[in-house]
Amino acid sequence: MARTATAFMQPLDPAQPLALRPVGQVVALRQRDPWREASDAQRTVAIARHDVVSYVLELERTGLSANRSIELMLTRHELGQLHPHMVLALKACAKAGRTAPTRNPIFEWRKVIQDGGSRVDLIEHHKGKVTNVQPAWWGPALEYFNNPSKPDMSTVWRRLTEVDGFACTYEQVRGYLTSVPAMVGRNSPARIGRNLYRLTEKAFMKRSTQNALPGDVYVADGYRADVYLAHPVTGKLFRPELTVAIDLRSRMVVGWRADEHEGTTAVQNMWAECFSRHRHVPLFLYIDNGSGYKNKLMSDEVVGFYNRAGVQQIIHAIPGNPHGKGWVERFFRIVKDDFLKLWMPQFYCGTDAAPEALSHTVNEVRAGRMQLPSLAQFTDAFNQWLSRYAQRPHPEDASRTRASLWAELVPVAPAGDVSELKRQAALLTVRRGMLQHGKWRIYRHPDLQAYNGTKVLLEYDLMDNTVAVVRTEQGRWICDAQLVTAIDAVDTTRMEEKRANRAADAVKRLEEKIAEQRARAGQVIDVEATAQAVIENDLDLLLDHAGLFLADAPLDFDDLFERSNTPTDDNPEGELA
Repeated sequence: MARTATAFMQPLDPAQPLALRPVGQVVALRQRDPWREASDAQRTVAIARHDVVSYVLELERTGLSANRSIELMLTRHELGQLHPHMVLALKACAKAGRTAPTRNPIFEWRKVIQDGGSRVDLIEHHKGKVTNVQPAWWGPALEYFNNPSKPDMSTVWRRLTEVDGFACTYEQVRGYLTSVPAMVGRNSPARIGRNLYRLTEKAFMKRSTQNALPGDVYVADGYRADVYLAHPVTGKLFRPELTVAIDLRSRMVVGWRADEHEGTTAVQNMWAECFSRHRHVPLFLYIDNGSGYKNKLMSDEVVGFYNRAGVQQIIHAIPGNPHGKGWVERFFRIVKDDFLKLWMPQFYCGTDAAPEALSHTVNEVRAGRMQLPSLAQFTDAFNQWLSRYAQRPHPEDASRTRASLWAELVPVAPAGDVSELKRQAALLTVRRGMLQHGKWRIYRHPDLQAYNGTKVLLEYDLMDNTVAVVRTEQGRWICDAQLVTAIDAVDTTRMEEKRANRAADAVKRLEEKIAEQRARAGQVIDVEATAQAVIENDLDLLLDHAGLFLADAPLDFDDLFERSNTPTDDNPEGELA
């Protein structure tokens, strides 16, 4: 339906997408106020110019010409016969180093005022004019342009002229959409999305870390490395998940691990190795909300790793805000650009890699003509690069390196060694001097008899089932309980059990997908359902086939039943027995 001449002033249709509503409501933003947008200096110059023109027009009302009026004003200025206010006005609107403007600019200012302009049109460096009459197609143009589909200006123009019937040129539409305020222009929130607008367009406050001390705050995150390696077990193509922690003040990498995924075990092991390597536990951990960082095994106030390790506070980043962890995100970008792209370029697999080169590498590896680098090779090369990275200037203090700042660390030792930190914990109730963890694992110790009915902490090692440490809820040691029942006759560690469970789940999911694909292709045959369908739908056809045999040799059903129940060598008890 074509729009009326005042369509942009009408209420928006509630049935239209919500993304369009704010755009229609901010059409008034196009009614710009250059006077408010101008700086104080620009407004001062404009007022001075307006005062000069007003003085000239007053002289013209006495019968003098415009040229004679301007000359008289400038002569009085040279003779010092002007009011001090006019002297200041002439100096304010003159060029630098002059006390008054020349005749030509005064003529131009006079013409602007005589043509109906105001002091707004005398603003210095002001280009264009403020339109008092708004074309009817402005509102629809903004609505069409500020769609999440991001239509081009030419598409908007065609819609306005061909569908809505507006008489406007492409240059007019382009000029208008280019000149609108930024919040409704090409990068408006309705066009690029509110989240991207917040991350890329809105003003932000840069944060400093100069008041922090080395070791106060660790920032960690995960990154799927853009490089192909050989899987440690299968030898096939493998992209490691890097879990990296950096010190906020010095930007020093204090710990990292390469695993299959950023799960709880990988994160806990990374922190345990990090705390043990530097013999230091930070006050704060700044991490995201991923399942590897935020779960019961890590965050619980009793059995959680953070509490047992001695971390004072956990700060979780705001979801959907990568700038919150900008320090570690920036590090990952440096790793990608500075290390991965040049370490073994043929195995780099980032989104900016050449597709044909990447396909060639994958095909060559699968054909056995190219050997993938091992995880050990990657580890050695990455550690060497980290050593060089630590000697680079600090981003906030170029006179110092990351390593020199990190050397000022005053360590606070963790509660235990690396093996103790890697243990996971569970809160269990003692029954009959035993603790049952999971379905079959039972731990026993004589000292547990005194704690029957009491909840205690069971700390266990994922790689060793034989012994578990038992403590009170307050952390006091009770005993080292021995495993008396295992899942298999041959002991299976928890880590191996988890790997087996994960493999079984993967097989089950694949079987379900195979069954679904067969069902979609009509390959799954339900025998009973098929037989019933044949009986119900093709009974006449079956009788016709049976009639052919009956016509040649009529059957005696009594004789058939008797022969079916007669024992034979192949069927000693008869077919119907």
